[in-house]
Amino acid sequence: MHFIAQLSDHHFQKLLEAAAYGRVTTAPLTGAARILFIREAMQSEQCIVVLYPDVKSLNESLIEFSLMEMGDVCYPITDFSPKLLQERLSSITQADKKIILAPYQLLKHPLPPKETIEKSLITVSTGESIGYEELMEYCGMLDFSREQFVEAEGQFSVRGAIIDVWSYSEKMPFRVEYDGDFIESIRYFDPENQRSTEECETVTLAGKLTGDGGDAHGTIFDYLTAPLFVIDESDLLAARGNGEEQAAQVQKPINPAEIEDDDLLIERALTEEILDISAQQHLTPPLFNAEEREELFNRPGTKWIIETMHSPVYNPGFQHPPVVKGNFSLLFAAVSEYAAKGYTMYVAVENAIQRSRMEDLITEYHEDFAALITSGRLKVVAFPVKEGFVHEGLKVLLFSDYQIFGKPYRTSLPPKTRKKSSTKKLQSITPGDYVVHEEFGIAMFAGLETIQIGEVEQETMKLIFAKGGVVYVNLNYLHLVKKFSSKEGAIPTLSTLGSGEWAAVKRKTKKKVKELARDLIELYAKRKAAEGFQFSADTIWQKELEATFLYEDTPDQAKAIEDVKRDMQETAPMDRLVCGDVGFGKTEVAVRAAFKCVQDGKQTAVLVPTTILAEQHYNTFKDRMSQFAVKVEVLSRFQTKQKQKEIIAQLTEGKVDVVIGTHRLLSKDVQFKDLGLLVIDEEHRFGVMAKEKLRAIKLNVDTLTLTATPIPRTLNFSMLGARDLSIIASPPPNRQPIRTSVEVFDIYKIRLWIRNEMNRGGQVYVVHDRIKSIYKLADLIKKYIPEVRLAIGHGQMKPDDLEKVIHDFLNRKHDVLLSTKIIESGIDIPNVNTIIVNRADRFGLAELHQLRGRVGRSDRQAYSYFLVPTLEGLQKQTQRRLKVIEEYSDLGAGFHLSMRDLEIRGAGNLLGKEQSGFVQEVGFDLYLKLIAEAVEELKLEDFREVFKNLPSAEMRTDPSIEAFFEISIPGKYIQEQTDRLHFYTQLLSSASLEEIEDMRQEMTDRFGTPPPQVERLLSAAVLKLHSSKALFERVVIQRKQMLILLPKGTNEEYYAIKFLPLMKLITGDYRDLIKFDQQKDIMKLIVNNRFAFPEEMLGFLTEFAIRVGECYRKG
Repeated sequence: MHFIAQLSDHHFQKLLEAAAYGRVTTAPLTGAARILFIREAMQSEQCIVVLYPDVKSLNESLIEFSLMEMGDVCYPITDFSPKLLQERLSSITQADKKIILAPYQLLKHPLPPKETIEKSLITVSTGESIGYEELMEYCGMLDFSREQFVEAEGQFSVRGAIIDVWSYSEKMPFRVEYDGDFIESIRYFDPENQRSTEECETVTLAGKLTGDGGDAHGTIFDYLTAPLFVIDESDLLAARGNGEEQAAQVQKPINPAEIEDDDLLIERALTEEILDISAQQHLTPPLFNAEEREELFNRPGTKWIIETMHSPVYNPGFQHPPVVKGNFSLLFAAVSEYAAKGYTMYVAVENAIQRSRMEDLITEYHEDFAALITSGRLKVVAFPVKEGFVHEGLKVLLFSDYQIFGKPYRTSLPPKTRKKSSTKKLQSITPGDYVVHEEFGIAMFAGLETIQIGEVEQETMKLIFAKGGVVYVNLNYLHLVKKFSSKEGAIPTLSTLGSGEWAAVKRKTKKKVKELARDLIELYAKRKAAEGFQFSADTIWQKELEATFLYEDTPDQAKAIEDVKRDMQETAPMDRLVCGDVGFGKTEVAVRAAFKCVQDGKQTAVLVPTTILAEQHYNTFKDRMSQFAVKVEVLSRFQTKQKQKEIIAQLTEGKVDVVIGTHRLLSKDVQFKDLGLLVIDEEHRFGVMAKEKLRAIKLNVDTLTLTATPIPRTLNFSMLGARDLSIIASPPPNRQPIRTSVEVFDIYKIRLWIRNEMNRGGQVYVVHDRIKSIYKLADLIKKYIPEVRLAIGHGQMKPDDLEKVIHDFLNRKHDVLLSTKIIESGIDIPNVNTIIVNRADRFGLAELHQLRGRVGRSDRQAYSYFLVPTLEGLQKQTQRRLKVIEEYSDLGAGFHLSMRDLEIRGAGNLLGKEQSGFVQEVGFDLYLKLIAEAVEELKLEDFREVFKNLPSAEMRTDPSIEAFFEISIPGKYIQEQTDRLHFYTQLLSSASLEEIEDMRQEMTDRFGTPPPQVERLLSAAVLKLHSSKALFERVVIQRKQMLILLPKGTNEEYYAIKFLPLMKLITGDYRDLIKFDQQKDIMKLIVNNRFAFPEEMLGFLTEFAIRVGECYRKG
């Protein structure tokens, strides 16, 4: 863009020259002008400090810098926790060029002296002589704890020649790999999956800074040389001191009895006098008075660029662009006006995909728009900025798509594709766990045990069954063993070997599952054979509605939307289920489908289980469609009888386009003029009668079902052809992460948090899960915040009363809803952006995750505070749980924590409640496998005609690989049994070469170069994979010969189709090496073993298996 060079040459250079004299006031650097100026300033400046009024605007700027490839030199300080400050200050001390992004409070916040930080740092570099033992000694001296995995600061772990460390001076942990005492490489790694992310030359090692804050007498200026500060005068004047710190000072010591009894803690606070801590006077003083500001700007060695509206010395000429708020007629009018003045106009979007979508929207909207694009006067450019500007001197108008559509800017970058770790899964099996062996039943895992198998000692999995039964599971059959997963807290009964009870349970389960699958497939086949309405392709209005969505579509969401639209444009009626966590964009899928339906002159009905949900969806649909001529109504008992009659009459006349309602929609008096789409939210929450009425409506009407309960992906694949499923598993990237902290119960802090939210016009959830003391807590809150409008809700209230409380809260008649955990699911109120959970130590991880998901539903920064009576007196497990929820505050990051339990619930919802008993009997994984088998059998037997167009599954066997030489993972190489078990299982059940290679890379990365036995294991995994495609049943490597067993003679399809090409290959290319041998119905190949080394044997067999697979494909 030519104007950027002109800005740099004429305006930005003059501003930098003026700042060289100490300070300069300038008219605001509007929109993208500020980041463009800083990019230019970095050419000549070594240190720039940009200050912000809040963390949200700081994070948005950080994303802008990152997307404009300046993220590497940015050092954001988002809070003043000792941990973050030590890491950032250490990095700033080491960096040559830096852009520091921080709140204004940084200017006054006491910091450790620079010498303290520098003295604590030890530099570790590749090629240097800090020895292996020396590094471990340093870690010991710094009081680092030695752990199996490094997952937090102050930990280190040792595995062979590799030492993992997380220093307090580093943002991420690092991995040092030695060759003797020589550092061969240093790599940062991801603590979540333990995989390396990037190589580096140098890292720093530092212990935790000690002290109670009394030694923090330094300032940020001690760390900076000739810094250039960029600030906004109005933001500096509005900046306040940190009130939370003073609030914390009034915390009193805790009585141990108060940990057990909520009443004691609340009663003590009720009887105490309120200290004179006014939020206005003491908690939030101005950061600087006039004299202090003047002293700040005159500080020697600093330069200041101060943006101001009041008589600036310099005016670079930037103005805000016209406001359009998603209205394309306003955008067209603005563009036309500036085009007439001779301006060149730009619309900045984030990437090439959005550029294409924006160009389509603009050119389809009006032919004059299209002409401006063609002439080059209006350009859509990939330029990822939050806001644009107008510059009269250069005759440039820059819009950003975020401004055009009024969308919040993203606060996180698209996640890098994270490598999976095979050893950090929730399903990891440890000694003492209950497991399910597919053939023998439920057992307890006793650990790995080495036993003699043939000529070699081999590690096996030892399983203990009822009545002392023991089974040693060979490596080849580890895939038959899965961790027992059922409902949380369920304890299974161990199976008895040889009793036949396990086989009976499996048979019974399979039979029931098959019946269920048959019903589902019959229903699906009927609907696919029915004639429905074929909706039209997308219109310009559809594209405009989609472009005005506040959040950026995630790949999952975009695919779900495409699936739904494709279904609607087909003649067969749609029947699709969309699954996704709360806040992941399911409702938007329904909004777009409803809008598509309305454009073809048809009506949409949205059926929800509760009146509260009806109200929520009504607000969402009405808000999203407000710019278009779409009439949206809600039908529930919150409407008067008269209003309900009016809506029903308008529905019959076709005057209502979208109606949202509870089961009231299913009443006989509700008649549609032309129903085209039925959206059902949480279908499993409706009763049997409601479902029967639904079935009658659904016969040839397009149906879209939404659920917040995740459905296992494996179930998605196995149900292909029995139910159309779309899974949304990731949150929108421009949704704010929820700021989470674990705090000790303190009524002054609670008062501060509630008032902060009320001051910005928001509302607060307070969760207290004890009904007996909930009213006392309400009295306490009212005592300290007399102006608060507080409502109480809990499960022992009458349903109508509870519904009214929540309805009034939804309509902003209350500031605070104090409730039990009834809000955990189903209440979604965008105006609530603070949640305070009392006694968080009593909640499970999944519950805390679900509760936190109740806030952060808009573009505002959301806060969740988890309160405990004391941090010291809690059990270790509770402390760890709270630490996890505090650290994984990104949306979706903690999703996997509750996934397993939720998936079990989701499978039950999809398949019917009566199935949960079978999950308890055979475990979740085997249950899913039985479903897959049942559906596959039905596709081949009863419904062959229905599924004739589905691709047939590739034929594969599950071969075992047996050898006279050792194929294993030595304990010296990988010490932990759990890790070894994972690698064995993953490798010998890999479905692709990429998985095996990924496994090799992970082992090499985390444990060093694999020894020969592990190399053989990797080769055996490759052989097993190719043998399964070659349809071998078993491969046995002996010293003098190698045996390959083929499928049994009962497999007619194999011998009719595959055997002939195999014979041709062997008699042609391997006649001297391989012989056929048949005994009864078993056919085997005997290979003369001419090879000296195991590696050659494995290599030959792998090459042979590949050739056999190829000959099958050629026929």
